[in-house]
Amino acid sequence: MNADLRTTAWRRGARTIKKIRPRPAVAAGGLAAAAVLTASLAGAPFAQASVASAGPAVTGHTVETNGPAAAYAAHVRAYWTRDRMLSARNADAVASKSAHVKNPGAGTREPGKTGQPGHVAGTAPTQRLGGGIKSVPQSHRATPAYGSSGTVWPGSPYLPPATTTGKVFFTTNNGARWVCSASTVNSNGKDAVITAAHCVYGNLGGEAPGEGWHSNWVFVPDYNNGNAPYGTWTARQLWTLTNYINNGGSMADEADDIGTAVMNTNGYGQHIVNVVGGQGIEWNYPYQYVYDFGYPAQPPFTGQVLDYCSGWEFGWYPGTMGLNCNFNGGSSGGPWLASFNGEWGYINGINDFGYPSLPNSIFSAYFASNAGNLYNAVAGL
Repeated sequence: MNADLRTTAWRRGARTIKKIRPRPAVAAGGLAAAAVLTASLAGAPFAQASVASAGPAVTGHTVETNGPAAAYAAHVRAYWTRDRMLSARNADAVASKSAHVKNPGAGTREPGKTGQPGHVAGTAPTQRLGGGIKSVPQSHRATPAYGSSGTVWPGSPYLPPATTTGKVFFTTNNGARWVCSASTVNSNGKDAVITAAHCVYGNLGGEAPGEGWHSNWVFVPDYNNGNAPYGTWTARQLWTLTNYINNGGSMADEADDIGTAVMNTNGYGQHIVNVVGGQGIEWNYPYQYVYDFGYPAQPPFTGQVLDYCSGWEFGWYPGTMGLNCNFNGGSSGGPWLASFNGEWGYINGINDFGYPSLPNSIFSAYFASNAGNLYNAVAGL
């Protein structure tokens, strides 16, 4: 690797912020104030998932409500007006990073990450927003194109991945407003969202004073130009890997830059996955061909519509992997979907960081057993 690639690395989307082993087909079809939850989850049970090897601990944070949870959720939803969503600024959170190509190309499991593969299939929505049974003809599924240049997703806004992907909005302890990307993921609790760790915890490369859990955290599925067709969903818990926190938060541990949120039900008492669907998830799989989704916000993108690109994952430095895709700030936390059929897939990576000297590549934590442990922590919540 040339020395000129040893430049600063930045988080995709922090502030606006800066083949395969056989498996089943993807399915079509009380809050305590500031409580901290810590669990070691090697082999944590879930009906469709397994983690055979020991993994790092995970840490969760219950959102401070300062009163009734329902009232707090209403307050947070009211805070995120359309104008505030549109005015959230994009900035690059930076960290020094030495760029090393490791095992480039497809078809090899990341060295040192040889735990038992695990996966959970996605699930279609079962309810219409506000109530009633939801049934959508499968013939509306999009046929995605191939390529590393991001472009607007051409599929229906009423079907996944448009409905399962969205923007995350939150504030830091200095009151600054930020945004990331994220995706719903299927789980027993039907309330889980997956994103980057720096979108739930950290100091965003020093741009937020100190390190800590983010506040006023909401997810807007199918966001489009300031509109929230499926509503604004508030978080009741935020989770990430304990190693990520111990290693300095948002900059020092790219291999553990994975975060999750457990969402509150909406004003109709509905669970988010029942309304918009949830993608599948997998870990400890070889590199694959994936489709990357998110809301990149720097030119040539606007951050106001769902964009996508596609390509083969390749090895980077230990515990991480790359993708030839020109996504930039705003896309942090957006899902990489393997075995994608135009609607459903398996999340096996997320937009985490990039390099100014590599504008046509984006990088993710490799989803090893740490991703399985984190998923299992929230699956039943």
